[in-house]
Amino acid sequence: MFTILILSFHSRHLIINLVKTIDRNIPILIIENSQDKELKEILEKEYKNVRVIIPDKNLGFSKGANLGIKESKTDFIFFNPADVILPKKCIDDLIECVTKFNNFAMFAPTYKDESIYKNYELYSKKPEIKNNISEKFGMKEVDIIDGTFIIRKSEFKNIGLFDENIFIYFETWDLSKRVARVGKKMYVCEKIKFEHLGGQSHNPKFNFQASLQRNWHYCWSKFYYLRKYSGYLYAFKKTFPTLIKSFIKCMKFILTNNRKQRRIHMAEIKGLIAAYLLRKSSYRPYESRNIE
Repeated sequence: MFTILILSFHSRHLIINLVKTIDRNIPILIIENSQDKELKEILEKEYKNVRVIIPDKNLGFSKGANLGIKESKTDFIFFNPADVILPKKCIDDLIECVTKFNNFAMFAPTYKDESIYKNYELYSKKPEIKNNISEKFGMKEVDIIDGTFIIRKSEFKNIGLFDENIFIYFETWDLSKRVARVGKKMYVCEKIKFEHLGGQSHNPKFNFQASLQRNWHYCWSKFYYLRKYSGYLYAFKKTFPTLIKSFIKCMKFILTNNRKQRRIHMAEIKGLIAAYLLRKSSYRPYESRNIE
C-alpha cells in the first residue's frame, strides 16, 4: 500500500527502535545522510522489508526525499523523520483510510501532544467532510501539512518534486503550497495519533551542531519560502525583526563571554544575510569546526 520513507542523519539510536515496531510486510526505505554503513548492514541483514540508501554526501531533506521518491515502488509514500513513534494502530488506521478514501493528495495523522506545535495549519474554514471514514477518524481539510504525511506518488507529476534549493525547513510547506495551487486536497485525521519526539533525530553528541544548523537554515528557508510566494520585500519585512533581535542577543553574549550562545545567534544572522543576498543554502555545521 505505501512505503515508509525515513530521512536519517546520525539517527541510529532512533532508527533501529522505530523499525522494530513496524510490520515486516510494509516496505521501509531509509535515506541515511550521515553515511552510517554499519546501520545499513544491521538493518538490511535483520529486516527483509528494509532498504538503506547511503548517498555520497549529506543531501538534506529535499534532495534526500526526492531520491526516496524515485526509489520507492508503491503507489503511496509515507514520509517520516527519524524522531517519531508510530504505533501499530496508527499505521493500521492510515492503511484503512488510504484504502477507503482516495480523494486526497496529502494525508496525515496528528501529534499525540499538540500543546506546543501541530503538524498542520488551517487558515480558513473548510467544508465539513461527511463520510464514514471521517466520522471514524476525525478527518478535516487543512492548508498546510508538515513533517509526517502520506502522499500519492503520482501527484508529483502534477506538483513537482521537493524544491532542492531548500536544504531543510519549510520544504513541506512549499510542497503543500503547490498542492493547493493545483486544486488538490490535504487532510489530517485528528483521531489517528503518533508521537513526535522533537529535536531528538540526531545523536545527542551533535546537539550544538544541530542548534547551529537549525538556526541558520530555519532563517534562510523562511526567507526563501516567503520570497518565493510573496516577493522579496514582503519576505524582508517579515524576517528583518528576527535579524535585529538576533544581533542584540549576539552582542549580549559577546559581553557576557558566552561563546556558544553567541555562535547560535550568529548562525541566525548569517542565515538571513545569505538569504537576503540570494545565496544558496550552503551551510553545513557538521562538516566544519565552527561557524566563522
